[in-house]
Amino acid sequence: MEKYAEDWRTCFADEAVPLPLLKQRAFNLRWAEQPDDVIPLTAADPDFPIAEPIREALIRHVRDGVMSYAPAQGLPVFREAVAEWLSVHKHYPCTADQVIATDSAAAAMETVARLLLGRGDEAIIFDPVDFLFATVTTRTGADVVRIPISTQSSDDEIIARLHCAQSRRTRVLWLCNPHNPLGRVFSRSLLERIGQWAIEHQITVVSDEIWSDIVYTPHHHTAIASLFPQQARHFISIYGFSKNFALAGLRIACIVTGSQRWRQMMLEQSGANATIAGANVLAQMAVVAALTEARGWLQAFVVHLQQQRDLACARINQWPGVSVHKPQGTYVLFPNIALLSDDSELLCAELLAEAQVALVPGASRWFGPGARGHLRLCLATSKQLLSEALDRLTPVIHRLAEQRSDLRQRLGSKEQQTA
Repeated sequence: MEKYAEDWRTCFADEAVPLPLLKQRAFNLRWAEQPDDVIPLTAADPDFPIAEPIREALIRHVRDGVMSYAPAQGLPVFREAVAEWLSVHKHYPCTADQVIATDSAAAAMETVARLLLGRGDEAIIFDPVDFLFATVTTRTGADVVRIPISTQSSDDEIIARLHCAQSRRTRVLWLCNPHNPLGRVFSRSLLERIGQWAIEHQITVVSDEIWSDIVYTPHHHTAIASLFPQQARHFISIYGFSKNFALAGLRIACIVTGSQRWRQMMLEQSGANATIAGANVLAQMAVVAALTEARGWLQAFVVHLQQQRDLACARINQWPGVSVHKPQGTYVLFPNIALLSDDSELLCAELLAEAQVALVPGASRWFGPGARGHLRLCLATSKQLLSEALDRLTPVIHRLAEQRSDLRQRLGSKEQQTA
């Protein structure tokens, strides 16, 4: 149970962002890799410090002075905490023996890909989606089959595209739910149809649910595996703790599956049974503290993020030639800038140079061909920093729009189509 009675909202106040430390330690396109005057809304990593109970748990474990080996599958206390979290908070009945600790969600994806895929196989992924799905697939020698998806794609369209993409070589469907970068939370009814399709065609669904704690009202996340408990061999879930509890630097995640056969094979495939790989003990203890003592911190974080989302969407939708849908989950926005610019990378470079704000272009190398005409923007910062970034971007966007001699005509056509 949580011991802390503090007002968790103060953890997300403007003054809570430790800028001097971020500029030393926040890499991966963020503060430590940018000039001093740049605000990076780039990699999806929170600007806020981790919750106090997590810090205290780490200090306490180190002070105890014992750093022994952990079991290959993960510490029992870690697996029990994850199982309880999934069962109670995600309505996904789960036992500790179904959980495997991994050193990051990316490593979990790599392990699963090497287990399920090989040369000549095919894996279906959505387009756009985070580049890791294609990367771990092609590293096995398998081929990627992309199906287009948008915030407007209907359930019928998605299912029809799955049928069209499927072949005798299809082994895996990769899901990202909630979806990065679209922010879409897949409905229970769609997941039921996807699961039935997978079972019928003997395909394994691997669901990356690293964003599943970042979901905004009135939406709800459903774990696809929870809908088919008797068909465990067709479903593998991956959970992480970098997006929800800001633990990216600890590189900790887990694989969850009801198939004992899959679990044993994944431990062998990863090298954990031979101590070649495995999640470190401190990271696992941090997760235990997060799931048992920092739930209030996470709830306050989601409230803050929903406010950030509403603020940013309202501002961005006033920009000429730009539109954005409110994400149902995640803390990234994916504005459509196709009317403003034909080249998202060039636009990001211009915005960096003139507004001193770093964004991620909708380039194929990041999200696939379906990302063309978009930018990605991270909301996991303070209201003050987000507002300042939007203030910097607004006049530059307006000036660039004025320079597009054809933009007024294109915007007029768009308004007529909408009407």
